[in-house]
Amino acid sequence: MLEFVFRDHLRLAVHALVLFVAGLLLAVPVLRWRVRVLILPARGLMRFALGLMGRAPGIARGAGVIFAHNAAVMFLCVASGFHPMLPAILTVWTGINIGVLVKAGDDAPGLLKALQGPPDGWKPGPRLTALAGLLVPLIELPCFWFSAAMGMGMGQRIQAGAALYAEALAERAAAYACVILPLLLVSAVAEAVAIRGMGPPDAATGDG
Repeated sequence: MLEFVFRDHLRLAVHALVLFVAGLLLAVPVLRWRVRVLILPARGLMRFALGLMGRAPGIARGAGVIFAHNAAVMFLCVASGFHPMLPAILTVWTGINIGVLVKAGDDAPGLLKALQGPPDGWKPGPRLTALAGLLVPLIELPCFWFSAAMGMGMGQRIQAGAALYAEALAERAAAYACVILPLLLVSAVAEAVAIRGMGPPDAATGDG
C-alpha cells in the first residue's frame, strides 16, 4: 500500500502541490478584494474548531480535534474523485483557506491560546517544540497532496471507463486508512505539542 500511495501517485501529488500553492497565492487577492464567499468558510471552520477545543483542552483533545479535521478534509479529497476536477478544486480551495487564515489571522490567536493550556500546565521545552513544529509540515502537507492525488487518479480512471466508483474508492479508502491516517495522527499530536510549547514558559517547562 505504501507503493500504491507514494509511488503510483507521485506525479499527481506534484500537481496537487502546485494547485495548493496556487490556492495560497490566491488568498492574497481574496483578502484584498474581500471575497466573502471564500473568506467566511475559512473563518467558520476555525471558529468551529475553537468550539470543539473548549477553553483549555489537553494535548489529547487538541490533537483529536486536529486529527479529525485533517482526516475528514483529506478523505473528502479522495472520495470526491468521481471526477478528477473535484479533488483539484478542493486542493485549491484548501490552499485559499489556509492562506486566508495565515494572512488574516483573526481567529488564529484564539486557537493558539486554547491549545497552549493553563499557565501552570505542562509545556514542552524548546527542542521538543521545534522538533514537533518541524514534523507537522513534513507529514501533514504531503499527506494532503497524496490524498488529493488519489482522488484525482481515481477520477481519471472512472472518466476513462477503467474503474467503477465503488471499487476504486474501496481500494483507495483502504490505502488511506492504512497509510495516511496513522501519519495524520502523528502529525496531529506533534501539532498540539508544538502549539503548547509556544505558550509562556513556566516552572513545569522541560525539554521532555
